[in-house]
Amino acid sequence: MPQVRHRFSPRQRRIAQLLPLALMLVIFGLSSISIDLAAPKAGALGWVPPSLQNFLHIPLYGLLTFLWFGALAAWGVGPRSRLLLAGLIALGYGLFDEWYQLSVPGRFGSLTDVALNLVGILLALLFCHWFQQRFWSPSAKSD
Repeated sequence: MPQVRHRFSPRQRRIAQLLPLALMLVIFGLSSISIDLAAPKAGALGWVPPSLQNFLHIPLYGLLTFLWFGALAAWGVGPRSRLLLAGLIALGYGLFDEWYQLSVPGRFGSLTDVALNLVGILLALLFCHWFQQRFWSPSAKSD
């Protein structure tokens, strides 16, 4: 199957490259917030129940995967490699983030969080694959 090349303007390429890095900084910032477990509503998302906070990992890491998918497309990475690398980068960052939280007072690294990250990553990869087939395949309508 011939590969469809998409042209990104320099501005689009810069934006596509900066978005996943910006989200990674946001995740790092949230993970750096020390939690006083004695406080009734501790943390940046203290108003959100802990069970819901855990499930926020799914859309957060899904979005991170999708943004890396776009950045890799802007760099000209091939379709299969793009999917694989986007997933691996997001998973690697999720593992790093959970490890990092072990050093933040009041925070804990959690295999449950890693599993929820993985759910978000896999859902995003399914979406990215569908998106790629639907809009970037040779059979897709082009302008």
